Amino acid sequence: MPAEILQPLAVRFTLPGGVIHLGILHDLPDPRLAADLAVGVAAATHPHGPIRTRSVARQYMTTMRRMARDLVGLGVTGGLTDLSTAALVRYWLTCDYHRERRIRAVLRAFQESSGGLDPGICVHLAGRRINQATKSQPNVPFSDGEWRRLEAECIERIAEAHRAHRQAMAAAARGTDPSISGVTADNLAWLWLHAGPIAARATADRLDAGYSTIDHAQIAQLESALFPGTHTALAYLTLFAMRTGIVPDGIDGLKLENITRTSRSTVLLSYRKGRTGNEALNLPLDAVRLLDRWLEHSAPLRKHSGELSGKLWLHLGPGRGGLGIRPPKVFAAPRAQARRRKWIEASGLLADDGEPFPLHGGRIRATYHQRRDRRMWTGRTTIDPNHSAKVEGDHYLSSHTPAQLDALDGIIEQAQGDIRRKAGRPVITNGQDTATFAAAFPGMVADAGLTTEGIRALLSGEQDVFVAACGSLLDSPHAPAGTPCPARPWICLLCPLAAFAPRHLPNLLRLKEYFSRQAAHMTTTQFLQVFGPYSIRLDEDILPRFGNAAIDAAARHAADPIPFSPLHPEESP
Repeated sequence: MPAEILQPLAVRFTLPGGVIHLGILHDLPDPRLAADLAVGVAAATHPHGPIRTRSVARQYMTTMRRMARDLVGLGVTGGLTDLSTAALVRYWLTCDYHRERRIRAVLRAFQESSGGLDPGICVHLAGRRINQATKSQPNVPFSDGEWRRLEAECIERIAEAHRAHRQAMAAAARGTDPSISGVTADNLAWLWLHAGPIAARATADRLDAGYSTIDHAQIAQLESALFPGTHTALAYLTLFAMRTGIVPDGIDGLKLENITRTSRSTVLLSYRKGRTGNEALNLPLDAVRLLDRWLEHSAPLRKHSGELSGKLWLHLGPGRGGLGIRPPKVFAAPRAQARRRKWIEASGLLADDGEPFPLHGGRIRATYHQRRDRRMWTGRTTIDPNHSAKVEGDHYLSSHTPAQLDALDGIIEQAQGDIRRKAGRPVITNGQDTATFAAAFPGMVADAGLTTEGIRALLSGEQDVFVAACGSLLDSPHAPAGTPCPARPWICLLCPLAAFAPRHLPNLLRLKEYFSRQAAHMTTTQFLQVFGPYSIRLDEDILPRFGNAAIDAAARHAADPIPFSPLHPEESP
């Protein structure tokens, strides 16, 4: 049964994975309301409702206990069947989104199992929530300084603990049973290693001979060296998260069965991500080494952990030193909020603002991904997730025939030529003679192979084409050599063979008007894709180079009813 109601009033949850949680309700001020809430909470437990983990069960119990006290404080008495719609809505207005969501789930489960709620409440349960969820903010990555300080603290604590562990293991190897050979440091280490921390304490209490010589501080130091404590386990876990970027809940729930060793230096780690399900990761080499060291460090404690031995992050609870104190307890989840806070206080770690370091699993994951994206290509777009970017580049982008390579080189050269041509400045002539033009524009003359006769024809207007004078109609970059250029008039604005003179201003203005008409019939994105570079060249590079008087005179000519169509005859409507 997923949940059962006990007396005195409490709810005993049996959650997936064999997790047991007890929620107490018998101390609430109104017994009738508490009994109804117990029925609703039990009915809302998995598989019939959303309560399926211990943390969620705690949240629901906290919300229900607060609701019971708040309603009594507002003067509301009786059970859920006596609750009015107005009182419930008035209380919901004081809640946040998550509290209202939990209350709705419990009330809905109570109505399905027992019934009797006010019809108005049922209508609200079927409608939308009063409080809307606030947009969450992404986790802020740690700065480089904070990241380095946290990493250094974890490495230093792990190295110190591992050094003490090896010394204690060496002492245990030298020792024997203290009940036979007497109480010495090596013999106590042997006892603690072979009997475990709990049984070893009981055995030490029965050692009459030499009991008074056993130092409590020595026992505490020996125990913390042989078996990892909370701070040591938290250091391992934090550094493992920094080197893998796995979600915090996935790391916390790791078991030995999730580790698949594929070779001496490679490990495939499977874990569960709460929002998506089961995932797997090939661990980087530094994470594999850290995992191996932790398995070695925790192996002695694992032999004495019973049902918890399959959990990865085993450790002894804090503050269990010395004989005469209650025996230590084995835990498997070091990243509790109170334990993180104590670890930060003990280490003295500070953030950049001087406050205690905000150790947060989500921020560690965000920082990991940010640093990886800055350092190298993530590889998320690889064809095969088992391939690196280099392997796929070598296998899929470099296997070409010589003809394909020539074609690729031609495409690259053409693209580079287009970029170079568009970056060039337009050629503007102001009626100078042939010698002056040839001296001012040697690049154009050389590229087009112009002779003196060709330059004279260019300047005299014999080679005019719509909005410019063409340096060579049969040597166009837009057509095979020896064939006339088929380009539209606006293509001349970016052509290296085009030269613009004052006599071209009327047609340039007509072309500007044509651009305006096209912009009125096209979206901004479409216009920029088709005419954007040419319109910018006309407005910013060509027209400003002519004087205002020349442009005004050309505007009067451009207003004459002279037909101007940039389309080919066969394209005309």
